[in-house]
Amino acid sequence: MQSLSDAPPPAAEDPSAAADWLMAEALWNATEAAVNATESPLRLTEGGWAAVERSWGVGLACTVLVGVVALVGVCGNALVIVVYLTCVKLQATVSNLLVVSLAITDLTTCLLVMVPSAWALLSDRWPLPAWACDLHCAMNYLCIIVSMMTMALISGERFLAVTQPAIHRTRMSRRLLARLEALVCAEGVVFAVVPIVFRWVRYDRWEAVCAIDWFTYSEALIYVLVAFVVCFSVPAVFILITNTTIIWVSYVSSRARVLPHPLAAQENGQPGAKAGRPEKRANRSSLHHVIVRSMLVVIMAFFVFLTPFSVTKLIKMWTMDEGSVPGPVNLAATLCQYVASAINPFIYFLLRRDYRAAAWRLLRPREQPLPPNTQRQLQPPDGPTESCDMVNLNKVTKF
Repeated sequence: MQSLSDAPPPAAEDPSAAADWLMAEALWNATEAAVNATESPLRLTEGGWAAVERSWGVGLACTVLVGVVALVGVCGNALVIVVYLTCVKLQATVSNLLVVSLAITDLTTCLLVMVPSAWALLSDRWPLPAWACDLHCAMNYLCIIVSMMTMALISGERFLAVTQPAIHRTRMSRRLLARLEALVCAEGVVFAVVPIVFRWVRYDRWEAVCAIDWFTYSEALIYVLVAFVVCFSVPAVFILITNTTIIWVSYVSSRARVLPHPLAAQENGQPGAKAGRPEKRANRSSLHHVIVRSMLVVIMAFFVFLTPFSVTKLIKMWTMDEGSVPGPVNLAATLCQYVASAINPFIYFLLRRDYRAAAWRLLRPREQPLPPNTQRQLQPPDGPTESCDMVNLNKVTKF
């Protein structure tokens, strides 16, 4: 398309036409500059210590590390989702719905945030179009906000289960948790879309992510402060208070050697109580404490690995100087944030026997049933063999 600068100006005898032409030319140049600033690859490589050289070996090592973390996170979180969908006992526990929601969020982070970041590290620039950079920034902030708010929901659900078990048993349902999680996702979408609408996104070379450029746009700084208070500070205080209460109540109940259930003493005092009820209550108490312990570890791991990322952002906002945090420190903070999305499945399978047993049943190969005649020949007269020791094996009929 031919620009206005290539067209001949109007005759000097017509002052109004000349003024209109100059105004149109200025508007055209401003529009062209805005388009170039939006779509040009130069915009995607200008931020994040561009003057500091980063060796090719460091970029390759970081690429491999991010790729390994992404692969582990995809496999682990996908396994958590599949195990939940195929195990009825896990679906019966209401709090596992939030675990699956957190796994879906972490899986999205691994696929839509870590993979493009690894590609950018390998290329030492943003290799995709500008709209992909906007989407990368939006998904990154969306997943962080949803993870934080889901942690708050998990803390609130466990707090209610410990302090008000009767209300938790009657009021807390999967439908209610699904609605709360939908509100959390809606909040994350709202905060993630705002930077795209106002074109505040820029690729940070050392952070290896597309982030908000609050150094250039003053409005972006206000947005970041509001998002930090609403989506991080308030949930963090709530998580701290609820989990402190959970730990205290669990400690007191364990010292008293009673369940944190108000009906436990009444059931023990009933003369006609069945013999199986104490065992069921013990199993329920064991599962309760296992869930509490695993969720506490997940929350602690999330805060530990997200703290470097948050601290570097706070330092930059406080100093309003992009060089206040060295480039390698920014890169290390990003890697810690990625690890937070890949470590949760290991915590579940390490601390929770129900998830571990369900995953083992899903992954191990199923034994093929033997033909009926062969089964009858292998059956000893006294009944089926209970163990594979040599004494029982010697009793098996020889062929």
